[in-house]
Amino acid sequence: MASSSYGIPQSMRITVPENSRVVDVRVVVHKTSSIVNDRHVNHWCIYFHTEEGYIVKVNMREKNQTEWSYVPFRNATYGWPGILDISAYQSHTITPSMIKAWDLHTLCQPRVKDLIRVLRRNNREYYTMAKCGSGCRFWVYTAISDWEGAGYLNAGTIQYIRERLMFWYDHRQDLVRTVIKEPLDTMPEGKFWTPEEWTQEMRLYDPFHPSADIWHDYSR
Repeated sequence: MASSSYGIPQSMRITVPENSRVVDVRVVVHKTSSIVNDRHVNHWCIYFHTEEGYIVKVNMREKNQTEWSYVPFRNATYGWPGILDISAYQSHTITPSMIKAWDLHTLCQPRVKDLIRVLRRNNREYYTMAKCGSGCRFWVYTAISDWEGAGYLNAGTIQYIRERLMFWYDHRQDLVRTVIKEPLDTMPEGKFWTPEEWTQEMRLYDPFHPSADIWHDYSR
């Protein structure tokens, strides 16, 4: 699903601090302007909190037509191609779109590039959304699972976060913006690809977004 910086001022943006140590991995659910079945669509993404106070946003979102001319075949088993945005900011502020967040404390404080290297090794940048148009929730679930498997998050973290991913969230329109939630029956799953499969299927090789200019360092 489409997303933006969700109110974080662009003036706060900095170069991705790839060698900074990550203290917490924050999973955030945002409220979008899109409405399906009379409910605002949720968008899920991840923020790294570093020891210096920097914020690195790791955001799998749906590519729009100006970024990707490819249109999935009518009988395709997958949805629109995703794009992995990686951006960094001086500090983090609560934005109007943020509904709820969960902080996952890291083990051994890995560097930003250590966590991203795990995603690269597992081809997590090659992703298509579910046919229903969703898929960010499943991508976040998979990334957390990868980091737990690599020893960067406590054992059991994935079960903890899965229980929280299996809800739809919103704010009540009251003075304190009370969080409300409703359980989900399923988690729409997108599809992961190998680089070779991606190139062949998409007929176009464009794996990285310009904001993710540090990817080339993580192949080793």
